[in-house]
Amino acid sequence: MKKLLHITGALVAITALAGAGVAFASSQFKQSSNIALTATKAGAPTGFKVNIASSDPGAPNGQPQALKVLTVTFPKSTRFNFKSTAVKQCTASPTELVATKGAACPAKSRIGSGTAVANGAPVYPTIPENATVYVGKGKLLFMLVPTGPVGTPLPLEGAVSGNKLTTPVPALSSGGLNIVITEFKVTVKTVGSGKQAFVTAGQCTKGKFTVKSSFTYYTGSPVSKSSSSKCK
Repeated sequence: MKKLLHITGALVAITALAGAGVAFASSQFKQSSNIALTATKAGAPTGFKVNIASSDPGAPNGQPQALKVLTVTFPKSTRFNFKSTAVKQCTASPTELVATKGAACPAKSRIGSGTAVANGAPVYPTIPENATVYVGKGKLLFMLVPTGPVGTPLPLEGAVSGNKLTTPVPALSSGGLNIVITEFKVTVKTVGSGKQAFVTAGQCTKGKFTVKSSFTYYTGSPVSKSSSSKCK
């Protein structure tokens, strides 16, 4: 049981949903993804809000299938400037991040925060987590820290390439139990201005910023979602 408590807390985010093992989706499986830029004009400094959730009341213990990789494609020409003087890159190792719950990262690298909820049914059907987003070296670091006595922190790395953010999700299990993140909500703030903006909004098409999310699971078929926000 002690081992289960430690592994249960090693939950993931971002950014996304996490899990492990061989849970298959039922016909009632639902995946939602709403990712919106906070800017309203192309070429402007921006942040973004993420609201991702999954559910499957038809699955054993109501636990959704586990995510393997989440790829988020921001509007064309969206830029991430890792050389911006408005941020400082966190170079802490995963071990340091876990040991300090993210405090090893400089304050200037912290760009976002939010929450997550994990499903460790049937033992722990609801596990609340705090989520924090840091700027790494060419990547975003997503740190989940349990708010209760169950579990330990775990960092995730989202690689940035152009306007794409790709976050692999490790499979998590203990004693035959799967652990799945069912909700992930974070707000990444607007940091910097002009050429020093960390994120610059890309192309506005027909009055909308469109963000596409591609979910690949350990089991089942991939799912693609699209969300948008108004722009000019």
